[in-house]
Amino acid sequence: MTDFRVYHLHGLGSSCSSTKSTMVKELTEELGGEFICFNFNYLMKGDTPPKVLKFLNQKVEWDKPFILVGSSMGAYSWLDYLVNNNGIFKNPNFKRAILITPPTTLFDNLEKWNPLFGKEKIFLRYGEDYIKRYPELVELMHWDIKYANLRLLTLAEDKVVSILAKRDTVVDNTPIYKLIEVAKKVNYYEIDDEHPLRNKLEELKSLLKELISESLSR
Repeated sequence: MTDFRVYHLHGLGSSCSSTKSTMVKELTEELGGEFICFNFNYLMKGDTPPKVLKFLNQKVEWDKPFILVGSSMGAYSWLDYLVNNNGIFKNPNFKRAILITPPTTLFDNLEKWNPLFGKEKIFLRYGEDYIKRYPELVELMHWDIKYANLRLLTLAEDKVVSILAKRDTVVDNTPIYKLIEVAKKVNYYEIDDEHPLRNKLEELKSLLKELISESLSR
């Protein structure tokens, strides 16, 4: 019988069968926990942040010890969840949120989205799968801006740990480093690699095991 749950959210364009997801699953089961991963087609087939949040509000249970783990876009989604469920930090069953390369905003650098404006649609840099009608993109931008500061400040919560890629060119870590300078305490680790952390998977695995194990003793 398992005595804790790990809820995992994968990154943009990834899945619950990805390398990181499999790693978290193996670590969770090794420690005797229940692994729960939700598959999303972020931004592509209607899985926009508001819909993801609504889904998480319905599916994440607080009835036993649990840990939230998210990678990249999955970390962004957990930040949305934490911002909109602030009471979670007072719940003793919530042990920790472990956020791998977390973006606090999707639009930190509009150039990387490479918008090509047309009458009906905007083409994003991720290819045809991410074609969005202009009103949908505006709605996404409004959501992103609305919670951007709160997502960032949430990284300074005691039960939140961030794992940053030192050479990240996908996520702009500048706001996080600014937060580290001024906040009383920010729990974070740096891994000397690029955003996917493909070259440092063993280091990531070791760190995740340590963080999950330590979370359960809190």
